[in-house]
Amino acid sequence: MIGSEILLRYKSSYKSANRVPLSLPQVHQLERNSSSNDASTVLQADHDCSFALATVLLYSLCTIFAAHVKTIAIVIPSLHRPDLTARCIESVQRQTLPAELWKIVVVENQAMPGSILADPLPRNTMRIELPANEGTTNSINRGMAAVPSPYVLLLNNDVELQANYLEKLLSTLEADESLGFATGKLLRAADHAVLDGAGDAMTLGGGCYRLGHLAADMEQYDRPMPLLSACGAAVLYRSKAFLLSGALDADFFAYLDDLDLALRVHLIGYRGAYVPDATAYHIGSATLGRAMHPKVVEYITRNQFFVLTKDYPVPVFRRLLVRILLHQLLWFGFAVKNSGLGPYLRGLRGATRGRKRMQQKHRDLMAKRVIDDERLFALMGMSERQVFQWQQALPPERRSSLLTTYFRFFPPQ
Repeated sequence: MIGSEILLRYKSSYKSANRVPLSLPQVHQLERNSSSNDASTVLQADHDCSFALATVLLYSLCTIFAAHVKTIAIVIPSLHRPDLTARCIESVQRQTLPAELWKIVVVENQAMPGSILADPLPRNTMRIELPANEGTTNSINRGMAAVPSPYVLLLNNDVELQANYLEKLLSTLEADESLGFATGKLLRAADHAVLDGAGDAMTLGGGCYRLGHLAADMEQYDRPMPLLSACGAAVLYRSKAFLLSGALDADFFAYLDDLDLALRVHLIGYRGAYVPDATAYHIGSATLGRAMHPKVVEYITRNQFFVLTKDYPVPVFRRLLVRILLHQLLWFGFAVKNSGLGPYLRGLRGATRGRKRMQQKHRDLMAKRVIDDERLFALMGMSERQVFQWQQALPPERRSSLLTTYFRFFPPQ
């Protein structure tokens, strides 16, 4: 009954504030008890609530119970790929972390018969069915709200985890309260000798990259290291950091939403960590089919501007303006070459339409940030050096032409 009581508190608090409530679609939650083989219990709820209020209340709940119950909410967004979701869940079921410490929430976008995970659901699994595609961001936010917990694993359905993945990341976060998130080594699902990524990093100009992407796994990323960001495919967040930073931003929908979240987590005083002993296997671009799909170019174009407007303090933005302009010029050429002018222009139009919302979010974020401009600049500089080192380790013919040009003008400091 705790979940129902929280929803009722959301509704009561929201109405008492004399605000117009945001409507949530009907949520169909199907779950099986971890210790029973009985048929799934069906719970249905239709409540008006505000996610902003929800995050505050969930944070309060997590704070009260975190010392007594160590639980991970594993949120898996899905869009018409129940085959991938089933394999992903199978890898979770094999985790060395005891089953009573985690719960899976599958968030089915554009849910319709035949396109969602079939019943009966696996143990410790519940499902939220959404009539529309709400993107990675809203899907994860809804999934996390359904299972209050001290930790939340953001997990793509095209990822399969090694058996100790959860245990390794959880022990890392529990050992250091200053860590807001931790991620492991991602290898390519098609070739386990090739890296998919060892955490995410960005240049000072605003470009985001997956460290080691498509390089041979030659033990170059076998040591723990600090991270500015982490790929949202398989990253464990401390719920307190996730919620206090504002959760995922629905305006991003998909792509660079993980960078935006990580930057906000750093700005409020937390850190990120790479844990090489935790390994997972990632297909990548499984939903849209290819890395430079027009929708990908559109979202990345728009969301790069969102990150710059929302997350960069004004003095830092001004200090880096020439780098930002160079990166945007190089990205324009890259985007048009690979996907044509249309997706880039649509992304630019989306950024223009969302500019005022991002400016307001920027003001809100700057009002609650903890670290100063110099500390942020140092973190971003560290991240840029990680990008440079990754590129320098590659044979010249395999280096990014965009990054080669960028670093020709701005060698890392």
